[in-house]
Amino acid sequence: MLHVANGDDSLSILRGAGLPGQVIAWSDVLDQGPLQGEPATPDFRLARARWLEENGAGTLSEVNAQLEAWDAALLAAADERVLWFEADLTCQLALLHHLVLVDASAVVTQEPVPHQREFAALLAGRRRYDRGEARKAWAAVTSPDPRALESLVLSGLPPQMGPALLRQIEELPEIGSGLSRTEREILEEEASFPAVQRREPVPWITDLFFARVVTELHEAGMFDEPDRSKCLAGRLDYRTRACDRWVGGVLLQGPSCFRRDGTHIVAPA
Repeated sequence: MLHVANGDDSLSILRGAGLPGQVIAWSDVLDQGPLQGEPATPDFRLARARWLEENGAGTLSEVNAQLEAWDAALLAAADERVLWFEADLTCQLALLHHLVLVDASAVVTQEPVPHQREFAALLAGRRRYDRGEARKAWAAVTSPDPRALESLVLSGLPPQMGPALLRQIEELPEIGSGLSRTEREILEEEASFPAVQRREPVPWITDLFFARVVTELHEAGMFDEPDRSKCLAGRLDYRTRACDRWVGGVLLQGPSCFRRDGTHIVAPA
């Protein structure tokens, strides 16, 4: 039995839980950077590695080698694979990635794996999910046109998948202000990481990538008044100043890009 954890924190907990078989980690952060094409392909990894290198994760060769090693471990021969994932966006995107790649059962917890105690019971309750629905959801997440996210059938996937993909849509810039939900929360909470985390029903962004968003907003002058207040009121479009940014397969460049009206996706004019 091969147990797959999403990150080193879960890895250490699962290794100490007395589970039968081997426990490995697969730790890419798919809520950040480009998601283009089929998972575990050289092209997919290279696009990820280039973006991660640009954002301080290491050299291109180092990052690409790590991504390749994670994929090789995931794809290694096993009598049964068990995927251990949580409700947050990062975990749910990784779950889609894995269900596209491998035949596996999954344990999906609402609370983080490190908060769990009854691991034998959780393992006994593992479930198999609809890989066909997972492939369609992955195609929507990785498409340069995200509108298919609004009409996915997710009944054969964990109940946490729907809210997570809705949260993915909310990372698109809103009409008017051009802010993602994260960017809006950061401006409204004056860049307090704990305050923004408290506003998320299921916190997901790491402090490292949170700091990156804060830096981008700061460099664009969005914490300065009156621009901050004008943007929050929808009278100044952050996308006229913002860096290029990926949301899954969508590259946001300038003000003419996919946006959202609430959670409804709006195509560029």
